[in-house]
Amino acid sequence: MIIVAIVAIVLTTTMAFALPKPSQNNKDAFKTMLKDYLNPVLHGYGIGFNQDNYITAKWYITNIKTLNRTEIKNVMQRAKSENVTDWNTMLVRIKSELDTNGMIAKKGRIRIDGKDYLLTKIQVYESNATADIREIPDWNACKQQNVSEDNCEIESTKVGDLSMTKRTRANQEISNEPRAWAGTLNFNNTAYTFVTLVYPR
Repeated sequence: MIIVAIVAIVLTTTMAFALPKPSQNNKDAFKTMLKDYLNPVLHGYGIGFNQDNYITAKWYITNIKTLNRTEIKNVMQRAKSENVTDWNTMLVRIKSELDTNGMIAKKGRIRIDGKDYLLTKIQVYESNATADIREIPDWNACKQQNVSEDNCEIESTKVGDLSMTKRTRANQEISNEPRAWAGTLNFNNTAYTFVTLVYPR
């Protein structure tokens, strides 16, 4: 989502600038560049169960370097004042801004019984992790109300939370093999014991 958002901000603000309409190659170049700022942390598949029911979950957590909307617009404004007309130059400038002023944030998603949700307030340590589970917000509505992406996420409806701890004993761990984690998944006012295979990145 963040990659799409940055690309959209850059490419849709060109109307007021000297840049030509971006080609598909321009768009692909930005997406490829931004993927370099993704650093996957953990991902896995699991099952939550209690005496009455069970749910399945597929989830991931990643670090990503981001720029806020104001910083992106500032780059575009400077380009306008210098009569920049080349998308390759803009790519270099956005990359430089990310390298210099980008902020690293943890982002994640979880799919529960086939429906996607956000993971927010993510905390990851060597042997445990926690996160809140929220509805996917209406990004367009937030944009129209000038609400930041972070606030848009935090203000979306909370439907649960996740807490898990690594269970595999150290002397049994094999490099590049999934490890068993377990904990609690609270979802829609129901508590589940959660067991998941966590895959190394």
